[in-house]
Amino acid sequence: MNKFMFAFLLMVSCQASAVDYYVVTNDFVRVRAAPSLDGRSLVMLNKGHLVIKLDEKDGWTKIYFIGREEANGRTEGWMSSQFLAPETVAVNEALKKELVLADKGAELGCEKVIGNDFIQGCDLYLEYALVKGAGLKKIKVNCSAELVAKTFKGDLIPVPVSQTLEHVVTAPDERFSMNILMKADLSYQLTEVNLEGHRCRIVESL
Repeated sequence: MNKFMFAFLLMVSCQASAVDYYVVTNDFVRVRAAPSLDGRSLVMLNKGHLVIKLDEKDGWTKIYFIGREEANGRTEGWMSSQFLAPETVAVNEALKKELVLADKGAELGCEKVIGNDFIQGCDLYLEYALVKGAGLKKIKVNCSAELVAKTFKGDLIPVPVSQTLEHVVTAPDERFSMNILMKADLSYQLTEVNLEGHRCRIVESL
């Protein structure tokens, strides 16, 4: 590791809100300015990208996501509904209740190769805690995040990441953490990577 230097770019905390989260189910799916194949193409999203549903019309879903420099700080557009699936919520059948995680923050650290300013990899650290988890033995947690990478030429690239990890529960309000490691292709010449948002949720429990 002495060949590289760490650059901590950003620390953020997100609060959960009552919105409809959806996940893109295919790669290279276009987001359009209008709910039609004739609508202007805004950007393409890949499988696993987390978005928020705003509306639905004639087989198209209006979504928004963070990650592009629009005036309002987010990108809105329409995607064919066939390429979207609702994010599921875990319910423990024995306890008959929805399981909730409290967000405790996130920290993104990226490595640069000595001798140039190009990023070769990043480590995303996420921390979260159980809310009223009495009676649970194990939980499986999925965390997803929106990263935005900036190239040497100034182009912005949305980079969704996701990982699932199993934890053994020893206390009803126990804290847990997860690291998501990402390797960057040096040919992209990335000079900056920012964390725009993150979310962790329980997908299975025992």
